Amino acid sequence: MDLKTIISCLPESYQSDGIGQEPDPIAFSDQDLAEISAMFWEEGYLYLPRPLLSEAEIQPLKESIDALVAQKLPPVFIYLAPQPWQIFQRFQKLLQHFLGEDYGILPHLWAWHLDPQTEEAGWPPHRDCQGQTVFESEENGAPGFLMSLSLWIPLTDVGPDNGCMYVLPRSRERLYPQPVEAPHHVHLQDIRALPAPAGSVMGWRQDLYHWGARASHRAQTPRISLSFEFQNRAFHPLAEPLLSPWRPPCYAERLALIQQQFHKYTHMDSKAAHWQKNFGQA
Repeated sequence: MDLKTIISCLPESYQSDGIGQEPDPIAFSDQDLAEISAMFWEEGYLYLPRPLLSEAEIQPLKESIDALVAQKLPPVFIYLAPQPWQIFQRFQKLLQHFLGEDYGILPHLWAWHLDPQTEEAGWPPHRDCQGQTVFESEENGAPGFLMSLSLWIPLTDVGPDNGCMYVLPRSRERLYPQPVEAPHHVHLQDIRALPAPAGSVMGWRQDLYHWGARASHRAQTPRISLSFEFQNRAFHPLAEPLLSPWRPPCYAERLALIQQQFHKYTHMDSKAAHWQKNFGQA
């Protein structure tokens, strides 16, 4: 593995133990959070299709992922840099609203670059966690109690043409006689597309059935995106190590964490097995 080439693709070289200064959290009013929460508990996902991150924040990440891909390197190596960690730190208020004051980062992360020219696809239909991570209220649509949450950030504008996210809303799946176990169980008219501009955010409870679409060769831009998963620390960790959002891992730990993702996601990403062989841990 040529770390020198990987690091040359990143916004800057970071081999120190620090991530840098903690960024300012994005402000959400009580009204904002109430509206986001109401939709989340009814539909199973949060969807904020407006730019919350500036072009100055996301452009270096997009350019770095483009550079990694040009060198035939996995986009997930972007997490060697501090910027992705800092960007997700900015959603502290949103995460604390759903997961409580003391939440952690699960060791599950990924980055995507779907090339329209080769009509690459996002991940197939799945749930992020098969176990129980949500404790529902007895009143349909009322707030329950959340163990974990996934966040997904597009670094380019995403739509049906370049592989945006699709979900089966919980409001529809609740009407099914039993939970969906395979794509052919989904009623096609229940599917919801989630187009979004660069710098926005969406997220979902970890039992939400969702997937990424296939990019069309007619799309003008690739779909470039990042994801992290988070957990309420009041529960036993769903996976270890459960990382601190306030003290992200040092450089060596970030590298090891990235290498672990290839084996973890061989069943989701067609390139992961190749990347595991060439870049994974021995």
